[in-house]
Amino acid sequence: MDRMLMRPTTKRFYGIAGALFALTSLSVMAMQGLFSYVKATPQGDEIAIQWQTSNEYGVQSFEIERRSDESPEFRRLTRIEPRGAGVMYTYVDDGAFYKSNGSKRFTYRIKAVGPSAQQYSPSISITHEVSSVRKSWGMIKELFR
Repeated sequence: MDRMLMRPTTKRFYGIAGALFALTSLSVMAMQGLFSYVKATPQGDEIAIQWQTSNEYGVQSFEIERRSDESPEFRRLTRIEPRGAGVMYTYVDDGAFYKSNGSKRFTYRIKAVGPSAQQYSPSISITHEVSSVRKSWGMIKELFR
């Protein structure tokens, strides 16, 4: 009799675990192939990051991340709410300041965050040159971070 009581509980446990696994798998599969377009373009002293999605099922937010030669770890710049598949998103990075002379390489990526999964866009790198006035402002700004 004890065996009969254990079986339904065991099946129920596997049923719940199986359902959770299926939901997680569905969320991961839905986010695959998410990014159809990702590009970074210099715009004067700023850098515009543009992307488009082919599907946003399960996406709760997008996070723009940046790294540079001086900061090799990706840092989150901002969080953006999804607006629907096929929408062209644009984020303008006006904080790409640095202390060195000449141009500098920045690498960006976009993280799509879902309830049980996340997916990164391909990384895009861009060489950027900032005016000397903007560089000075960037150095002053860095003092207060």
